Amino acid sequence: MNVVLRRLKFNGPLAAAAAAFLLACSGCGKQAAPTAEQPVPRVTVTPVVQQEVTDSDEYTGRTEASAIVDVRSRVFGYLKSIEFKDGDYVNEGQTLFTIEPDEYQAIQDQSVARIGLTTAQLDLAKSKLARNKTLLPTRAISQEEYEESVAAVSTAEASVVAAKADANRTAVDLKYTEVKAPISGRIDRAMVSKGNLLTGGTASGTLLTTIVAEQPMYVYFDVDERSLLGYLRRRTGDPNAAPGSLRDLKVPCFLQLADEKDFPHEGSLDFASAQVNASTGTAKLRGVFENKDRKLVSGLFVRIRIPVSKPYQALLVPERALATDQNIRFVYVVGQDGKAVRRNVDLGSQRGDLRIVTNGLSPGDQVIVKGLQRVRPGQQVEAESAAEAPKVAATL
Repeated sequence: MNVVLRRLKFNGPLAAAAAAFLLACSGCGKQAAPTAEQPVPRVTVTPVVQQEVTDSDEYTGRTEASAIVDVRSRVFGYLKSIEFKDGDYVNEGQTLFTIEPDEYQAIQDQSVARIGLTTAQLDLAKSKLARNKTLLPTRAISQEEYEESVAAVSTAEASVVAAKADANRTAVDLKYTEVKAPISGRIDRAMVSKGNLLTGGTASGTLLTTIVAEQPMYVYFDVDERSLLGYLRRRTGDPNAAPGSLRDLKVPCFLQLADEKDFPHEGSLDFASAQVNASTGTAKLRGVFENKDRKLVSGLFVRIRIPVSKPYQALLVPERALATDQNIRFVYVVGQDGKAVRRNVDLGSQRGDLRIVTNGLSPGDQVIVKGLQRVRPGQQVEAESAAEAPKVAATL
């Protein structure tokens, strides 16, 4: 090329332009290097699941014992013994504490003896009255003496009644030296130890322990007013019907603990607050659960599910099969030709690791659950089936 330029005697900018032209022309006869073919991406597919499901509402609530009783001492005295272990399940009527009964037993014995004394006095007064009643017609006694004997009988009868009442009171005090469980349930720890002096009284008595009734267990949660009206109007199935009592309707509800994936605990709604909160537009509802296995403990945060539709057939896909394009949700379906096809989908509620698809898929479709990042619409893929079929959460 330099020889040509020298022959043409070009120099300066004109020589540079000519050199560039000749270089471009020299490459025209050469073929471009072939590009490497892109490998076919490998993906994992799983079939769309078809299952009978039920639409439902879900809320967050808190468990609360159906009864909570503070066990207090009703009499004064020293604590003699503790008859339970902390955290035990106790039955109604079971002895929990014993207060030294010696003094109360002595008082009871004295009260019973007083009944005998007043009864003897009553018998004597009646005997005198009977004798004076025969003497009065003969005027062997005066009218005043006769009336005194009548009054003595009345006084003795009143003394007997008072003595019996006092004996009943002392018997109650003696009975209260044995502190028994007023309800069945889970007992807390003992708040006092043996040998301590306990104060008595209905409200000011020493707090000994607390018993929580776990059967049944209540769950309280808040719902919006539209949902409340829907639950109440299930009595006739007519949306224009007057609201009924939740307890009569037996609306089912299901409970999930924090470490559970499904809703295995079944109960029913039995209470709704008398008015809707004007500030929040919500009402408080209560579900009741038998809790036979005693897995529910008071004070837990739980999830409540209430079915709101009849069972129907639905299509479900794993959550990991879903992708997002701005606000559009879609999946990739592998067709018979082995190509990935994008399908925009409408989604429903979640069932464990699966999501209900209301529109966009058909039974038998194979959706990609692994390798989504390597797939483009219309691209040929090498599909292999997932090792395990997707598991459907338990339906209501």
